[in-house]
Amino acid sequence: LTLLFGLASINTLTVISVTRYIRGCHPERGHCISNSSMTVALVLIWIAAFFWSAAPLLGWGSYTDRMYGTCEIDWAKASFSTIYKSYIISIFICCFFLPITVMVFSYMSIINTVKLSHALTGLGDPTDRQRRMERDVTRVSIVICTAFIIAWSPYAVMSIWSAYGQSVPNLTSILASLFAKSASFYNPMIYFGMSSKFRRDILILFHC
Repeated sequence: LTLLFGLASINTLTVISVTRYIRGCHPERGHCISNSSMTVALVLIWIAAFFWSAAPLLGWGSYTDRMYGTCEIDWAKASFSTIYKSYIISIFICCFFLPITVMVFSYMSIINTVKLSHALTGLGDPTDRQRRMERDVTRVSIVICTAFIIAWSPYAVMSIWSAYGQSVPNLTSILASLFAKSASFYNPMIYFGMSSKFRRDILILFHC
């Protein structure tokens, strides 16, 4: 369940970055983002998360107990089995490397598009309002990508390290797991604290 919800969170962040990329860089394709397409995206998010989290139960990969009261993928077994190692490498590429690549590409494209549009419309001298918008978009994008990388990089590195037979101290393993699992908590905080539109929508949703 921990892996299931963690992967669902990663997939959700990736889909958010793609939708923002379409809205910001290809507004003519904005009609593709509809209730039906978002429903399909949500279904695919959870199917992918369920596939990767259920695979060890079916023999591709393995789970193991940890002494701090939880369980996780048995990374160390990968050093003894090609099948387990293929699972570790596959989940690293598909559930960490690719999402980071998509998010970085999406947000960098948004930043460049905003800068280019302001340069064209303002002839190189954007107004204060345009500068504030550019700064806000850049800041939110950088914080979201940085937070994701900070949260999941230690865990991903530790996993690959363990998969190749290297010993990882228990404290390091615990801290890496906590960082990764904390992403589900502070991502909404980032949006709430840095996006005025998100705050307005939340207030409307709860009739505040």
